[in-house]
Amino acid sequence: MAERKIPYLQYHNGTRKKILEVATELFALKGFNAVSMRDIAKAVGIKMSSIYYYYEGKESLLHEVLTAFESRYRHYFDWLSAVNEQSNSVDSMMDNIFNTEFLEMRDPMGCFGISLILKEQHNNEAVRKYAFDLFFEYGIKRLQADLDKLAAKKIIPPSDTKTIAGLLMICVMGSNDMRLHEHLGTEPPFARMQFLENLKSLITSILKQGLCCPLSSQV
Repeated sequence: MAERKIPYLQYHNGTRKKILEVATELFALKGFNAVSMRDIAKAVGIKMSSIYYYYEGKESLLHEVLTAFESRYRHYFDWLSAVNEQSNSVDSMMDNIFNTEFLEMRDPMGCFGISLILKEQHNNEAVRKYAFDLFFEYGIKRLQADLDKLAAKKIIPPSDTKTIAGLLMICVMGSNDMRLHEHLGTEPPFARMQFLENLKSLITSILKQGLCCPLSSQV
C-alpha cells in the first residue's frame, strides 16, 4: 500500500523552537537532572541571558517540552482514528497502526519526547503524570476504541481489546526505542523492520482467530 504521510508539526520559530528541540533531545539522552540551562544554551549556541529571555528556568522549559510533545502525540492518534474509521478489515487496521509515520512518531521531537517520558517518569512527578495520561490512559483507550469498532462490525471475534491495545502501545514504544538508535547513529539490538513485521503478523493472527478473548467468554 502507498505510504500515508502525516503532516510534520511545527510549533515555534527561530531561537525558541531551537531551544525546545535541543532541550527535548538532551533531557531524553542525559536525563532532566543531569542537564543544566547552561548546557542547553551552549548546545543552541546562545548566551545564558538569552535562554532566560524565553524561559524562567528548567522546570518551565520542561513543561513546554511536554506540552509540545502532547500536541504531537494527540495529532498522530487523531490521524490514526480517522483512517481506522474507514477500516473494514483487520489487515487494513494493522497497516494503519504499523504505518511507520504513526508508529515511530517520525519527527525527532516525537521520538525524543517518548524516550524522555519513558525514562523520566521514574524521577519526576510531572513527567510520570504525562506517562500515565498519554500512554496508559489516552493511547491505549484510543487503540481499544478502534478495535472495539471492528468487533462491533463483526470483523473480528469478541476479544480482550484492552490487552491487545496494550500490546500495540508496547509496539509504539519499542519501535521508538529502535528509531532512537538511528537518530544517534548507533546499532539497534535487532533488525527493526523484521521485528515490526513479526509483531504485526502475530497481533493480526491473534485478532483474526480470537486468541485473546474476554474473560467472560472463556467461562
